[in-house]
Amino acid sequence: MEELLKFLEKNPVFYLATDDEGQPRVRPFGFHMVFDGKFYMVTALPKKVCKQMEKNPRVEFCTMAPDTKFVRVNGEVVFDNDNMLAKENVFKVMPDLLKMYGSAENPAMSVFYLKDMHATIASLTEPETVLF
Repeated sequence: MEELLKFLEKNPVFYLATDDEGQPRVRPFGFHMVFDGKFYMVTALPKKVCKQMEKNPRVEFCTMAPDTKFVRVNGEVVFDNDNMLAKENVFKVMPDLLKMYGSAENPAMSVFYLKDMHATIASLTEPETVLF
């Protein structure tokens, strides 16, 4: 996980793919954190991405560095919206999200983590490395 976190620190925007009735949907995400040993992300409940992940919790995200190395991560989404400690930690990691959500009690704020996560680092010119 440490190598993944270092990669994301240098390349913070990643693209999360979901399934929308058989049609792939990809959108940028810019927030992640490790809390309680789990890789968390955050989004808003009214968004289509939440409905897509509820129907099919298998997701994958990818990001690329300028040197052509890229990371690919997949796993199964577990919504953890009753975890107030995780929600409060979101604001410690990225205080600007307070402007969007106001507080951890905001019912539109949705936190989720990935279970059974697998990550690989690859390059357009080098062999793939499996992280976990």
